[in-house]
Amino acid sequence: MSHSSGGTPGSGTPRSADLFAGAVVAAVAVAAIVVSGGFPTMAGLDTDVGPARFPIIYAGALLVLSAILVIGRLMPKRGAQAAPAEPQAPAEAFRFHRVAIGVVATAVYIYMLSLIGYLPTTVVFLIGMMRLMGMRSWVRAPIIAVAVTAFLYLVFLYALQIPLPDGSLFETGEF
Repeated sequence: MSHSSGGTPGSGTPRSADLFAGAVVAAVAVAAIVVSGGFPTMAGLDTDVGPARFPIIYAGALLVLSAILVIGRLMPKRGAQAAPAEPQAPAEAFRFHRVAIGVVATAVYIYMLSLIGYLPTTVVFLIGMMRLMGMRSWVRAPIIAVAVTAFLYLVFLYALQIPLPDGSLFETGEF
């Protein structure tokens, strides 16, 4: 029987890692709520979404999800004593290098948005993230990436009336 350090048998990630991740995500969510509370409001429009509403909604969702993670790891598993779990192969264990690659890729994506723009950067980023998460199809990944990127672009541009970055690399300036 394989025991994760401090976790339940065969649970994949150590219990302490889940508790730490839940606490960090909750702290980030609280910080986002505090910071977005200082965002300007739309004058005279109580029903307008405004710039603070989306960060507060997402931060609230993060708080709920982190609470579910922490509570789920603190609660004893039903039947954990009765049925021994299957041993987990080391190759299937939680892989920190994939998380590190995802974090670095996200940071590069955010930086490249201002240089190259939303459309090409997001398509490449989504293809890379899908490949990182295990999608092996070189046909489906680009199709899904282009569809998701186009959908989000249209939602932001027409429904929310928020322009997305074009990229400074493609700006034409007068010399």
